[in-house]
Order: sequence, then C-alpha cells, then structure tokens
Amino acid sequence: MDLLLWALLTIGALVVVGSYFLVRKLPRDIRPVAIVPLVVVFVGFIIGALALAGVFG
Repeated sequence: MDLLLWALLTIGALVVVGSYFLVRKLPRDIRPVAIVPLVVVFVGFIIGALALAGVFG
C-alpha cells in the first residue's frame, strides 16, 4: 500500500510541476485563475507526503 501511495504522490508531483510550467505560458489575465486549482492540488500532495511520513499517527 505504501508503494502505491508513493507512486501516486510522485506522479502527482510531476503533474503539478508540469502544470506550473504550462501555466506560465498563459496570458497574464488568466494566470491567477489557473493557479488556484494548482495550489489546492499541491497542498493536497504536501498533506499526503506528511501522511506517508507518519506525522498524523
């Protein structure tokens, strides 16, 4: 189960980083709207990494 979580976390992190570089190509007026979901997903991956590290028990 931990291997699956690590794999999903790694794939998700790569998607977030790739999306960040794609968002940089957007026009400036659309960029703030596009960054909000990206930040929400990134925070989710941080929480997932903390859960895998055993911070939550």
